[in-house]
Amino acid sequence: MDLIIPQENIVHLDYKDWYLNSKRVPDKLSEHYDEFYKYHKEICLRGCVMDGLFINPFLYWHLNFWNTEVDILDEYNRISQKYSNPLLRDNEWIITNEIERAHEQRKGLVLLGVRRLAKSVIESSYIGWGATFDENSQNIIAGLNAPDIKLITDKLDKGLNFLPEAWRWQRVEDNWKAQVTLGIKTRAGERIPFSQILIRNLDGGANEEAIAGTKPRKLIIDEIGKGSFLRAFQAATPGFTTPFGWGCSPILVGTGGDMQSFQDAKGLMFDAANFNFLDYPDAKGGTRRHGLFLSNSFRMEGKDHSTLGAYLEKPKESPLHQVPMLVSNKEKADKFLDDKLENLRQAGDRVAYLKEKMYYPKEVDDIFLNEDTNIFDIDAAKRQKARLLENERTGTPVILYDDGQGVKHEFTDKLPISNFPLKNSDMKDAPVVIYEFPISDPPYGLYVAGVDPYRQGKAAYSTSLGSVYIYKRMHALTGEKYQDMFVASYCARPEKKETWEEQARMLIKYYNARTLCENDEISFIDYMIAKGDSHYLEKQPAWLQEIVPNTTVHRDFGIHRSAEKIRDFLHGCLKKYSEEVIHEEKDDDGLVISQTKGMAKIFDPVLLEEMIQYNETGNFDRIIAAELAIALAMKLNPMIGTIGGIGDPRINALFNKKEKLKLFAPSSSMFSSRKNKLFS
Repeated sequence: MDLIIPQENIVHLDYKDWYLNSKRVPDKLSEHYDEFYKYHKEICLRGCVMDGLFINPFLYWHLNFWNTEVDILDEYNRISQKYSNPLLRDNEWIITNEIERAHEQRKGLVLLGVRRLAKSVIESSYIGWGATFDENSQNIIAGLNAPDIKLITDKLDKGLNFLPEAWRWQRVEDNWKAQVTLGIKTRAGERIPFSQILIRNLDGGANEEAIAGTKPRKLIIDEIGKGSFLRAFQAATPGFTTPFGWGCSPILVGTGGDMQSFQDAKGLMFDAANFNFLDYPDAKGGTRRHGLFLSNSFRMEGKDHSTLGAYLEKPKESPLHQVPMLVSNKEKADKFLDDKLENLRQAGDRVAYLKEKMYYPKEVDDIFLNEDTNIFDIDAAKRQKARLLENERTGTPVILYDDGQGVKHEFTDKLPISNFPLKNSDMKDAPVVIYEFPISDPPYGLYVAGVDPYRQGKAAYSTSLGSVYIYKRMHALTGEKYQDMFVASYCARPEKKETWEEQARMLIKYYNARTLCENDEISFIDYMIAKGDSHYLEKQPAWLQEIVPNTTVHRDFGIHRSAEKIRDFLHGCLKKYSEEVIHEEKDDDGLVISQTKGMAKIFDPVLLEEMIQYNETGNFDRIIAAELAIALAMKLNPMIGTIGGIGDPRINALFNKKEKLKLFAPSSSMFSSRKNKLFS
């Protein structure tokens, strides 16, 4: 969206007349001194126009009056640094223009992106800009920890000292851990304040009232991926809410690679508009929108020397070609990243590989990867999710009911939950989703279910869901073979828990499924018993003794997850399932040229998203239910027997058009153009 150029009294300025290009600056005794700095102050507050192009006021301030460390080659061709004006890159052009647009629309700006984006330089400059010119203003620097805050305050402290003397305020208060007040100290000792810089540590989210009671004119919150910040931000909003809208445009910033506690950051990033922040269309297209994202393309090593005129594709005669600029070269930037990722992949360092993807994200979702505790194949999950959404293969939503003759289904317009993590504003009363309807009179043991109930409480204020997954075993029965995959799911939290329990019970009966239930919360088990359906429930498995020989937990039904070894075993079941080779293609010499793994058999895009985002501290209800179903199926295999594998013609039919036996008749492809129903 274009910026609104102020028409009244806007200065038209050639590049040669920018302050940084001034060959002679009037000294303090000159009669032109006050007029000169008043002129440039006006540009710092209102911006200017060059060849019809609006140069926003913050950008002019930043390039002409702020200073920072800039990399250079010294006289000995060594990489060194000098303290000078920042370089103009497309990074600064985009960010400062979006800050200006946020000011115009009285909204906030959330920015996430690549490392070395110049975020701390821009943040310090932004606060310095407000504190220098905005009388009686509070300019707030907030962060999740002290070291990150200090990086900004150090740059701000030094930058203020290098401003022109005409604009350089004295420090009436000088405490960079709490408050700095700019103003004048008279010879008589009187302190006359002009503006304040407030420093607030949110302490990882523990200090929710850190910004409450302030009245910010400029507000930044740094490294928002490092903890919870939304409560602290919401506590601050009354201080800048006016009858005319927000009197402050908060700038919230995060960088790839620091996303250890990113739920708040992700919630804001993908729901920016509802928080009154600017939002943008996703680069992949579709309907998804999010906050401002600057990808790996904007990395420092991927820049070419160019001009502002060339960047904006102006005619050769435009004076904008006089403005030097470093412009992103996507091909060069991607090659830097791809080469590094390939080296790390070959070295087998998974943590370093994921961290590199987070530091230099190609897609907005890469920022929220977790390098420490995610055991799943993230890239494979992302590919499968994209494939499902592209082909609109997300199952058939139904409501189950009992007509007295058994469980039946009816189609519904109610939509399944599509967000993870769940927002409080999301509708949680979701339907059952069918990927393949049950066969007629299914034998007991063909289908198994994993159930993760939720605790009773105020449903409207919880993001935890009750989850059920129905899994169809690969099982020999009357000469037929059945796919070893999930065929239905139910993930919801309706207003009444009884609604969820009844739909979950009917789903189990619909598939005649042997059911392994998580029993740390036993209300669903009690519900099944009360309805006379306890025969569907698996007793506490004897194989738990193999995993935790000394366990003292003994319950009639289900499985507990209180022991780390049990959790590791269950996670390993889903991991093994998703990484097992289900199809191979070989060349004429018998060498494997491609493999397809079990991730391709998961048809729930939100389960895939949970696998992409998995960590040890989050709420992953779908994963728990899915891995319970797989664990039960794996333990039943030696008792009931399985058939299939790489040589199974039904699996081959997923990927080989020459196979005569087709899995999804009449279509020969797993993802045909037909919608809704995965199977006919």
